[in-house]
Amino acid sequence: MKFFLFKSVLIFTALLPLRYIHFMGKIVGKLTWLSNSRIRRIAEKNINACFPELNQQQRTLLIRNILNETGKVILETGKMWQQDSAKTLKLIQECENEHLIKQAQDQGRGVILAIPHYGSWELVGLYCAEHYAMTSMYAPQSDPRLDNLIKQARQRTGAKLVPTDIKGIRAMSKALKNTELVAILPDQSPNENGIFAPFFKLPCYTMTLLPKLAKKTNAVVLFTYAQRLENSRGFKLIFRQASQDLAALDIEQATQQMNLDVEMLIRENPHQYQWTYKRFKKQPEGCKSIY
Repeated sequence: MKFFLFKSVLIFTALLPLRYIHFMGKIVGKLTWLSNSRIRRIAEKNINACFPELNQQQRTLLIRNILNETGKVILETGKMWQQDSAKTLKLIQECENEHLIKQAQDQGRGVILAIPHYGSWELVGLYCAEHYAMTSMYAPQSDPRLDNLIKQARQRTGAKLVPTDIKGIRAMSKALKNTELVAILPDQSPNENGIFAPFFKLPCYTMTLLPKLAKKTNAVVLFTYAQRLENSRGFKLIFRQASQDLAALDIEQATQQMNLDVEMLIRENPHQYQWTYKRFKKQPEGCKSIY
């Protein structure tokens, strides 16, 4: 019953104009603020820790905008998962620096798209898989119906989904050596094999998979997000060259640089980042969690 209702909501919201979805998303955001919800409290702790230069009024405004954007992300899911892919991709109004992909491939190098939980990360995957050979990792869901729904949604423009295990890593390495694209969420907290690296000047347990793949395959890393435009006009797809060639750095240096580049990207539109996630939950021994 829950799955049926969930899918029905996805189908219904997929039919609505984007401006209606965003209007309802703002209502969801306002409710999460007024109810002093769990995600509001997480966002407050993150913003207080990461933006000490802001005064209380500025932080409050930022947090309220973050909750509004979170509501939009939730209600956009119908369009990202259920709407005809051609219609969904028409929401992209412009692309910035897409030529960096061809530039890397012309040099005989694969491309790792570092896609943080920022703007509409689902839309980035749909667009890039439509235009390029792309491989992404996927963690199976416990409910087989939900698992099938998500896989079909993310594969419908041509993405190749691989498991989050050694087979998946080998598949991504092969794709990069063939000068194809690989999509990775660089701010996904790993369960193991991570290292602590600064993120907004705070110790943050960070994945090393992306830097390791870049070094192993000599891949170019592009930091990418779909910026939500004002007045629900759609999205702008943005590609940013890494500040340094991560493939040329050692793993610790590359991981630190990756976090710094993600941070610089987020500072462009900080309210569109997923600050409702406990990014700093795991801390070095002896350090107190901000939560």
